Amino acid sequence: MGIKFNNWRENSLAAFGRMFVLSLAACILFACGVQAAAPSVLAESAILINARTGAVIFEKNADIRRAPASMTKMMTCILCLETKGLNAEFKVTQAAAATEDSYLEMKGGERLLSGELLQEMMMESDNGAAVVVAQNVSGSVLKFADLMNEKAKEIGCRKTHFSNPNGLTAKWHYSTARDMSKIAAYCMKNPDFRNLVSKKNAVIHWASPAGRTYKSETTNELLGRYSGANGIKTGWTNAARGCVAASAKRGDVELIAVVMKSKDHDTRFSDARKLLDYGFSVGGEGKIVAEDPVTVKSKRLPDVSRPGASPKRATVPAASPAPKAVATPAVTSAPKTTGTPAVSSASEANARPVATAATASKNTGIRMPVVRRPGA
Repeated sequence: MGIKFNNWRENSLAAFGRMFVLSLAACILFACGVQAAAPSVLAESAILINARTGAVIFEKNADIRRAPASMTKMMTCILCLETKGLNAEFKVTQAAAATEDSYLEMKGGERLLSGELLQEMMMESDNGAAVVVAQNVSGSVLKFADLMNEKAKEIGCRKTHFSNPNGLTAKWHYSTARDMSKIAAYCMKNPDFRNLVSKKNAVIHWASPAGRTYKSETTNELLGRYSGANGIKTGWTNAARGCVAASAKRGDVELIAVVMKSKDHDTRFSDARKLLDYGFSVGGEGKIVAEDPVTVKSKRLPDVSRPGASPKRATVPAASPAPKAVATPAVTSAPKTTGTPAVSSASEANARPVATAATASKNTGIRMPVVRRPGA
């Protein structure tokens, strides 16, 4: 009797042990499944990278050319920091003062320190401030655009061309989510840049006239609302729609999400949240590729296969299958060097195309110089 009882007890304990192990394994698998679920991104292009390694964690149509809107100002900011720093005194020209839209309402002849202009440019997306920076760094907007393009190549951008320092719509002004993420990662390695894009509020001071100030508030609604958020830049034009380069850091993991061509102002932030949440859930590792068919509404910008080529229209696919998510091994190679319910700026909401003729059309409302096509 005792032997039978002992055998029964041993069998029961063994059965209980097996059940416990199976239950524990199921819980682990379930938890992993929740963490590894690919985010549903509404924007037409997006990418999520590990800021430290440059490894891609998630991408969707990341190499389609799109208008980058005011995410352009990331490049403008880093070039000014690397060439002039924060304490150079910049003079405002009449052309810069007339650029739409400028919250600072600058006047020709006024002077501000470079750091003050950069702060306003990155927080409220002041287009006039970007022109002041470009003119004082390089002498003209066109020369500064050349500097921007040289830097883009140095960083490793393969499908980017800048025509102006602020992101106002222009024919030869385009980038991709992948290239924007490379620029963002490069910029965030600069301590002064990180400090500028992490602020929610600031007071802008003039050097001349002395005593004049302006209270600035960031357009990046993730700052102060998303755990670990520390940048970077919003963007909006009619051509680009909603854009944001968003960064966040938790512990040793820092992520950068780039969202391009969201349908409205709010979904760019909700998409960025989804991407960042996913990235932190997998510890900043792994890779998922989700590809959507490219339609007429999401055609490449500019609409040519190469500089100077004849325009080609994007074709509409016969069917629009659901996006496919494909999991692939983590990428560990580092790059060479190397982000308000309101609009990011009034100019971003109401911007109209920049004329590429000898002079801008009077009814465009945007005073910008002629832009160059790539290689010109």
